[in-house]
Amino acid sequence: MNMRRPFFRLFSCPLRLPLMLMLATLALLAGCKPSNADRVAAIAASEKSLAMSPTLFATRFNRSVREVLDDRHDDEAARMAPLFVMDVTSLTSDDQRYVLKTAVGPARTPILGALARDGDLRSVGALLTQRSEGAREEFYLCAEIISRVFTEGANDKLLDIIKRLTTNALNNPGQKMSQNIGDKVLSVDIVQSGLLFQIEHQQ
Repeated sequence: MNMRRPFFRLFSCPLRLPLMLMLATLALLAGCKPSNADRVAAIAASEKSLAMSPTLFATRFNRSVREVLDDRHDDEAARMAPLFVMDVTSLTSDDQRYVLKTAVGPARTPILGALARDGDLRSVGALLTQRSEGAREEFYLCAEIISRVFTEGANDKLLDIIKRLTTNALNNPGQKMSQNIGDKVLSVDIVQSGLLFQIEHQQ
């Protein structure tokens, strides 16, 4: 006598419906499992970047140099402006695809940035690595130019804000000093390689 029975006949009738519903739910969940591409896209969407590519940032930085120097009534503006122009073709390298790194000015002030997964800047700033007065003034100039690229309506206050944040950071090692301007955050803190100013989107 054949004792084999169909699969569902091994269970009593009251248990069949819950079992079938459970199997259907599992099949539905398996079909809805997000792909790796979907997960990466979701992470990128959650990152509030500055909505500007490194190349566009460099272009606007170069255009803002002369504007900042003119607003300061700098007699040396015409001579100094070309020294702060970024080379838009060498902002990132293949081995550090998510990092912007270049330098401008006579003191070669480093301009550093981190990129979001969509390729836009997530943060960008200037690094003070030397103790000379000239290097510090150059750091302030770069920080003001960067701030002007990403903010509006506060041009006449930017330098004072940056200097105050810098002074507070120097007086409070280990603490990051920041201030919001619109939906952007300006900050200064002491890092291993120097004094870092940066701007990023409010998270």
